[in-house]
Formats: sequence, structure tokens, C-alpha cells
Amino acid sequence: MAHWQAHADQTLLKAEDKTLIWTEPLPDGGRAVVKMYRRRGFLDPVRRWFVPYRVEREYRLLARLFEAGVPCAEPLRWAHGTNRRHGRHELLVTREIPSTAPLRDLLRGNAASAPDLAPLFAIARRMHDAGVAHGAFYAPNILVTVPAGDPASFHVIDLAHGCRFSRPITGTPPADYDVLDMLRSIERIMPIDDRERWVTAYGLTALGTARLLGQLEGYRLERPWRHFRRAATDAREALDRLTHLRAAASG
Repeated sequence: MAHWQAHADQTLLKAEDKTLIWTEPLPDGGRAVVKMYRRRGFLDPVRRWFVPYRVEREYRLLARLFEAGVPCAEPLRWAHGTNRRHGRHELLVTREIPSTAPLRDLLRGNAASAPDLAPLFAIARRMHDAGVAHGAFYAPNILVTVPAGDPASFHVIDLAHGCRFSRPITGTPPADYDVLDMLRSIERIMPIDDRERWVTAYGLTALGTARLLGQLEGYRLERPWRHFRRAATDAREALDRLTHLRAAASG
């Protein structure tokens, strides 16, 4: 485990050479989750001339979802800096969602007690209608709350690979990638026989559901395929931004 010295009111969640995650109290109650990407590369400041900070990107994506009412980790702030202990680093602070567990952990338990996942795919549709592509829409990146006697609730986290668009993206490749990523991610953990109902809950027609599920058999999550898809989505985001700026300038 990477060296870590916590204050008395901090709780360490993850310690790796390049990433630290911990919680700490908020002044207004509750707790914050602080994610630090540290020991960034020497050329990292130069890259900021062309692309935003990783935490800035994630913060803005979460803010878009939060404003649209999509269940997610509430973004509080982001920052960057340099010090002797962590080198060049970035910080993202979100409000902790209490009493949750990663969807992956719940699915690894008793399959009979797994939550109904149709609402998760309905949330994916709301995310895409808000113009956000997650980019890593996998079971570990969904937090689940299971209140006693009530249906499970799902929360979207970890959008470091996400993209923002100026309009809804439902029916486009970036949205399809997210749905297929989640289906394949779930399938890696447990057998699934409800995929058609889940995709229907996403809001596609029967023809659209058949089209999407037809892509699933040969769909791969491994590198380099996921990197090709992310590059394609990044290119679409850049084109969308350029088109939007040109429209604004001419208007």
C-alpha cells in the first residue's frame, strides 16, 4: 500500500501509487469523498493547453448530471497543485452517498437477491438525454443503496472517461457503447437472461433493442477495443464542441 498519513477524522478508501481516495467530514454535515490523482507526468501541464484536467472533466460531467436530476455523486469542487509529497496532483471532491455498495459486489453475491436492474438502464437513458456519455459504464462504477423493504436506488460515479455533448446522444454510438459496456460488465459477473427487458427499460423500440443486442455477442471490453471506442467518442465530442462554437459565433 502506498504511504498514507491520515488525520483522525479521515478514512482511507484506496491507496495506490498514482491514486488516493479518502473521506472526511463536511462543515455542513455528511462526509466528502476526496479523490487525488498524484505524481502526474512531467509534461502534464503542457497537455492542459489542449485538454482539461481529468478532475475538471469529471467535475463538469457530474455537474451536468446533477443539474439534470440524474442520480450521481454530487460534485463539490476540483483543484490542482504541486507539492513535495504528492508531486503534480489533481483533486476531485464529491459528497459521499451513505450506505452504498458497488453494483459489482452485489451481483457477486446471491444472484436471487440481486436488485432489479431495469431502473439502472432507465438512468442510463436519462444520462444520455442529458448529453453525457459515461465512457466506462461498468458495474464497479455504479453505487447501489438497498433500503429495507424498498427498491434499490442506483448512483453514477467515476466519469473520468466521459464526454459532454450539446444535445441528447440517445441512438448514437457513444450511447450504444455505454449500454453494451454495462451489459457485458454484468455478464462477466453473473449469467443474465433479462437483457431485453433492461434495454426496453432504457427506452428503445423493439427494433432498436434487437439492433443493440445484436451487437453484444462480438462486443469486447478489453484493450484495444475500448480505447478505440473512447477515441471515437472523444473525436465526436470535439466535433460537437466545434460545431456548437461555430453556431454560436454565427448567431
